[in-house]
Amino acid sequence: MNAGETGPSNADLTAPRFDGLMDVIRLRRSVRSFEPPPEPLPAEVLRGICEAGRWAPSGANTQPWHFVVAAERADVLAVSDVFVRQADRLVEHCRGFPHVHKKHWLHNSLAIVLLFCDPRWVDSYPVSDHEGWADEYDANNEKILLASVGAAAQNMHLAAAAYGLTTAWLSGGGEDSTAAELRELLGVPELLVPIATIPIGWPHRRADSRYRHPLDELIHWGRWDPERTPADDAVQTYVSGVRRQAMYRGSETLED
Repeated sequence: MNAGETGPSNADLTAPRFDGLMDVIRLRRSVRSFEPPPEPLPAEVLRGICEAGRWAPSGANTQPWHFVVAAERADVLAVSDVFVRQADRLVEHCRGFPHVHKKHWLHNSLAIVLLFCDPRWVDSYPVSDHEGWADEYDANNEKILLASVGAAAQNMHLAAAAYGLTTAWLSGGGEDSTAAELRELLGVPELLVPIATIPIGWPHRRADSRYRHPLDELIHWGRWDPERTPADDAVQTYVSGVRRQAMYRGSETLED
């Protein structure tokens, strides 16, 4: 810093840029009902969405992701069929869990991006050489890896929203059966694991609003406010009654 210059101040905060970002964040929806695709997406749009994912933060800057883009119609349909079979297993093995089982959802995607994670990067995270501590650090390193891929996925969802498109947040694909089928279909090495799947399309109908917990219920200034600890009965009410509507509200909008 040169003589006479001052450091950063509140005057340097860029509210217009923040407001623009929040406009995109609030625009994002997880939509589970797409219009049939009128035409393919331009390659530069798909590259832009992947570019947003590339700039996500990651543990030790490992960038432990690869993006497999299914954009050709035959590829979209083939990937969609994998998830239909996954939904069949969900109905059988996780009875009572809300699910979507509709061919006009994923099959109407303009493209489907699959985020594959390379677990070898966990060796870049803290590894303990002290007896009794290896398990603790290993478990945390798995969280670092998943959080890194989640950050990339979020960037990509926001990029799609910025283009005016809609997506859905799919964590499905990481189960052993589905992962194996996706790797075989897409020619992905066995060591890579699909962690997130992002279908991209035009929504059947856009929602004007969606529920979010009030911010003042979520912020804890300085230390935890015990009055804001979610009550067990409130959580169970959501799990047993509200969850289905929150995840798949109606057969047309289907967004969260």
